[in-house]
Amino acid sequence: MSNAEDGLIVKLGRTAALACSLLLAAGCGGGGGSSPAPAGPSAPTPTPTPAPALFPSGSSAASYILANVNPSQTSVSRAAPSDQDDGGWSQLQLPALQPCGNGALATDCKVWIFAPAAGSSSARTPRTPIVGSRPPTFNFCRDAASYPGDLGRPAIPVTGLGGQSFSLAYSGTKTLPVVAFATRWWTVSLTNTFAGNATIAPAIGVTPTQTASAARGWLLFFTWSWPADVLAIPFQINEIQLAASSSPMAIPPGNSAPLGAFDCLGRPITATAAQGSGFGFSPDLSTTSVTSPGAELNVPLYTGPAPSGSAVLYDDQGAVVATPVT
Repeated sequence: MSNAEDGLIVKLGRTAALACSLLLAAGCGGGGGSSPAPAGPSAPTPTPTPAPALFPSGSSAASYILANVNPSQTSVSRAAPSDQDDGGWSQLQLPALQPCGNGALATDCKVWIFAPAAGSSSARTPRTPIVGSRPPTFNFCRDAASYPGDLGRPAIPVTGLGGQSFSLAYSGTKTLPVVAFATRWWTVSLTNTFAGNATIAPAIGVTPTQTASAARGWLLFFTWSWPADVLAIPFQINEIQLAASSSPMAIPPGNSAPLGAFDCLGRPITATAAQGSGFGFSPDLSTTSVTSPGAELNVPLYTGPAPSGSAVLYDDQGAVVATPVT
């Protein structure tokens, strides 16, 4: 990920910013059951099962960081072409964070040590501090194998929906255990996290569970007591994939450049430019919206004397992404 992208993540964190299956360090709370069947011959109407406790009540850090998280929330409404879904960042209460690469943020990058899980094909050197390497990217895409070569490399490395694993160690001095949590917990499974007071989780698994629509969120790791050491790693599922050359769009005034993107669910992509933004999809800037015939968008974007703003791309399945135009 480029420095510019890291900057966008930090800006998001500053302005705003899985569920027993998410495996908290101290264990999960119990879940409720379904309502009993009504009397009579009619079949019972299914009712949602209440969400289990998402974090341990004894952790003062969890109580503070996750105080605004709604455990009964299991969906997010996306009104295209809005790009306002921040992956649940705005529900978190976090201290000042610094960029650690690949969109990851931490109170202190040096105390979080990333390495490939055992058996991983990654060539990264084990137990390398995040500050000196690159944390994992979790950019899941159903049709990753169909990403078009003519777009060049994607802005974020893309993988399929089969899941990924990685090792994470904590070398700081704050109180253990380390808690693991994911915003948008209903879209992803987080397994094999820190057990008991362990300082290393050698094979954390991250697997999408929402596979037919788009989602994004944050994987959080933080120590038990407040103030805590915190690590936040972004993930996304079936979001629109920008070409690296289109993230951001740096176009001199009065020129054009191709805007390239790929849809993970094979849907047409609509790209829009805000009125008065100084750019558009025709030389006279009068065309402010275009839609691709299929999963690949590859169209020229034209700039006027003072381009400013973002092009927003979306599909009919909730995937959306914005790219700055400067």
